[in-house]
Amino acid sequence: MQNMNNLSRQNSPSLYQQIAGQLRRYIIEGKFKAGEKLPSERELARSFGVSRIPVREALKTLEFIGIVEYVRGDGIYVRTLSMKDLLSHVEFAVQDNVLKTLTDLFEVRESIEVKAAQLAAMCRTDEDIETMQIAVLDMERDVKMGRNHKQSSLDFHNAIFKACNNILLCRINDVLVDLQHLSRQRSSEVPGREEISLDYHRRILEMIREQNAKKAGELMLEHLQYTRNTLGYTK
Repeated sequence: MQNMNNLSRQNSPSLYQQIAGQLRRYIIEGKFKAGEKLPSERELARSFGVSRIPVREALKTLEFIGIVEYVRGDGIYVRTLSMKDLLSHVEFAVQDNVLKTLTDLFEVRESIEVKAAQLAAMCRTDEDIETMQIAVLDMERDVKMGRNHKQSSLDFHNAIFKACNNILLCRINDVLVDLQHLSRQRSSEVPGREEISLDYHRRILEMIREQNAKKAGELMLEHLQYTRNTLGYTK
C-alpha cells in the first residue's frame, strides 16, 4: 500500500479528522472502490505514520456517516453508495469541489424545475396556489426583517413540485434537497439578491395561477440562470 503520510501536525484539524478526510478522498476518487476491503488498522497506521488510535477514530467517523461498514471477523469494507446516500451527507459528497458540484446542481435544476413549473401551471389546484402564496408571503416577511430566506424560498419551489403532480420529479427533488440547502445558504449571502428572487417568485406564481405553462417555464429558467450567474456557477 502506498505511503499516505502527508498529515500536518500544526494549525490543522486533529489527526483522526485528517485521516478521515484523506480516506474520504480516496473513496471519492475510486482508489478504494465500493465493496472493497480496506487495509487493516495496523496497515493504515503504518502508512499514515501514526498510532492506531487516530486511525480507529477516523474509521468510526466514516462508519457513522455510512461510508464504510465493519464485517465482524473479517474487516472494514467500503459501502456501495447510491447517489441519495452521498447527497444525504452533502459535506462528504462535495467537500473537495463545491463549485463544480453546485454548478452541476444548477444544470439539473434547470432541467427539472422548468418542467415542474410548466406542469404545475397545467395541474395546480386552488390549494396548491394557496401553499405557494403562503411561501411567497413568508419570503416577503423574511426579506423585510432581514432574516435568512432560504427556507421560505425552498418552500416555494417545493410547492411547485407538489403541484406538478409528477411523483418522479418530486422524488428527484427530494434527493437534491440537502444540496439545495447548501446552494440557498450561499445565495442568501449575496447582498441585494433576495429582492430579485422574491420578484421572480411572485411572477412565477402569477403565471402558474393563470395556467400559463409556457411563461411559467420561461420565468423559472430565467430565475435559475440569473441565480447561477450571480453566484458564478458557470462552466
